[in-house]
Amino acid sequence: MYKTEGYENLNPFTAIWTRPRAAVRNVIEEKSSGFIFLLIVMAGFAGGLLSTMSSEQVFPVLGILLGALLLGPIGVAVSTAIGAAIYLVVGKLFKGEATYTGMFRAILTGQIPQIWISPIILLWMLLMPETYFLQENEMPFTAPDLLSLLFIMILAVVSIWTFFIQCKAVGEAHRLSAWKGFFIIIIPTVLFITAISAIVAVIVMALV
Repeated sequence: MYKTEGYENLNPFTAIWTRPRAAVRNVIEEKSSGFIFLLIVMAGFAGGLLSTMSSEQVFPVLGILLGALLLGPIGVAVSTAIGAAIYLVVGKLFKGEATYTGMFRAILTGQIPQIWISPIILLWMLLMPETYFLQENEMPFTAPDLLSLLFIMILAVVSIWTFFIQCKAVGEAHRLSAWKGFFIIIIPTVLFITAISAIVAVIVMALV
């Protein structure tokens, strides 16, 4: 069992990068419901923006921003609520001690790095929409688009670090190691993919 020390006077928005377990524990134990609502709004906006990347630009930029602001938080609240229930149940197999509320707060805190890159996403969308909305089946952008490549690299690094932080967040909520947090996340993911693949295979076989 892990015992987190010195989490009382932290700023989760900065501590999440260097002391993720302490930042998560601070949010679980110390932060008000108002702070949680703020996280939902900010993480939802960031997630809403990310969901528009490499997709067809159906709406103008202003419409995309409004959609991310209005619908993003709903999506984050629902996905976090479902994820918290799943990780709570799986974590019990590892003798975890999390509560549902604690797990919800932990998962939400683990999304703070995505909040930090919201300005980068906005800059990319506004300055270079031709590469931001570039779809996978379209021609790749050319070598002079170095700024786009830089944005892609930043997003890739932050995405990897966010997953690492989520493993620590789930582990912290359960008072377990980050490795056990990793397996608590991976196990239901693998089971879900396997189930979907099996269903698709059965449907395909039935249609052949």
